[in-house]
Amino acid sequence: MQGVSSEYLSTPWSSNYYGVVVFPGSSSRFISSFQLQLTERDTEIVQALCCKVRAISLEQLGTHFWATTKAKTEAARRRMAVLVDAGFLVSQQVIASTLDSLDAATLCWAPGDPTPDAGAVAWKLQSRWKEPARACRCFVATAKAAKHFGGRASGRLKRELQASHDLGVTEMYLQMRHSRPEQARLWIGEDLLAPYRKHEKLPDAVLADSPSATPSLVLEFGGAYNKDRVLAFHQDCESRSLPYELW
Repeated sequence: MQGVSSEYLSTPWSSNYYGVVVFPGSSSRFISSFQLQLTERDTEIVQALCCKVRAISLEQLGTHFWATTKAKTEAARRRMAVLVDAGFLVSQQVIASTLDSLDAATLCWAPGDPTPDAGAVAWKLQSRWKEPARACRCFVATAKAAKHFGGRASGRLKRELQASHDLGVTEMYLQMRHSRPEQARLWIGEDLLAPYRKHEKLPDAVLADSPSATPSLVLEFGGAYNKDRVLAFHQDCESRSLPYELW
């Protein structure tokens, strides 16, 4: 079957998607049905894009999901092409700045802790950006994926100029997935929170049992926030007695 290797059609799977393969140069009479077998990794990636984060870069996919593969970026590229062909993902090129590493939060705060030095935190956030923005291949989930896996997705980034921020949020999630997997399972992304946060500041994510529940932790990617934005975020969480991590 040209375009879909036997590797992808014989891997262990957790859910099925039925589609068609069109052979190049053939008419519709020669369309052949096939069963795309979704691996656990496929399912995790698509569900994350529907429920937890807005986009994931090819580099992030290779680093976090194909870490033990020698040609990890190319392996990720091939598998994403299959999910794009199946209609679950869309490939999008954006201009984004990325960080060399994002291993831990810049600021952790809980009720009862002293008020943080917003100026010092802002300096740390702003001084960590070393590289200029560059073209970056990323993937977003489609409405079809959201219908199949739950969550919210439209097949495009609503604000391409915020791609750096969205990919930063994704890196936060991927780091938590690695170091605190039990907490990562409770991660609820901004787009699922939005309907429940009327007249309130909307964070990038929370850890909670449901979008309407009181969060056990508020999560925000600080990007290059200045002192005023750091302080505003802190004051909002403090006023509602919510612990937070600012990355």
